[in-house]
Amino acid sequence: MNIKELLLPGLIIGILGFVFSFVLSLVARRFAVPHDERIDKVAELLPGLNCGGCGFPNCYAYAESVFKHSFVPLTFCKPGGDKVAQDLARILGREVEKDEKLVAKVFCKGGNTRAKEEFAYSGIHLCRAAHILKGGAKICKQGCLGFGDCFRACRFDAIQMSDSGLPIIDRNKCIACGACVKACPKGLIQLVPQRARVFVECINTDKGAFTMKACEAGCIGCKLCERECPFDAIHVINNVAVIDYDKCKNCGKCVQVCPRNIILQLPPLMKPKKKAG
Repeated sequence: MNIKELLLPGLIIGILGFVFSFVLSLVARRFAVPHDERIDKVAELLPGLNCGGCGFPNCYAYAESVFKHSFVPLTFCKPGGDKVAQDLARILGREVEKDEKLVAKVFCKGGNTRAKEEFAYSGIHLCRAAHILKGGAKICKQGCLGFGDCFRACRFDAIQMSDSGLPIIDRNKCIACGACVKACPKGLIQLVPQRARVFVECINTDKGAFTMKACEAGCIGCKLCERECPFDAIHVINNVAVIDYDKCKNCGKCVQVCPRNIILQLPPLMKPKKKAG
């Protein structure tokens, strides 16, 4: 085999590679989507946590959407808070929408010492896994499963698991990103107004007689709270007491008459201390 026969295949491959590269570069230029560098400037204002609390897959996706569409609120970035909203408004020439501050709340008080079990669960210690098997081991099928999916979903150290297997939310750390809400297969965690202080810690809709057998901390729909409230702010709906936060004045009278001790009144949210200097 002479040297020409050795070099010819390499030469052909090189020529083909050059041709394909040239064609691909032309196609790339022809169909390239123009990039607006102003979106990068908007993205730089965001924290870059990619927590998903805004409802978008990442911070850049939110930046792109809020830049292109004026109907996308500037207040969706919960970690960034008011500062990011104001910065976005300044660079985009918009006004910040009024957005009531929210906080996550767990609506269950039936931990592993109060809620009775229907069977012994020995599977994977994940709420979403336990939920697949008959809705979990507890007799109350709307109760907390206690395996901490919400705890692991929170990226802001705002949730801890108690000894009784219930998540405890730190209202001062919670930014209402909604990650824990999505993680709970029972829908026990909801975002509520930060100003609210009185809560019915149960969402069980079973009738009272069944609830009393299933859990020591379940609402039995007795309506004592409903009759005691002077502001028409609490009503038993589908066997469980529900509070209208727009009407509730946090007077605490419903707390005092609840025979199951499942209506909780929290102290006011502590304001962060100002740094000296």
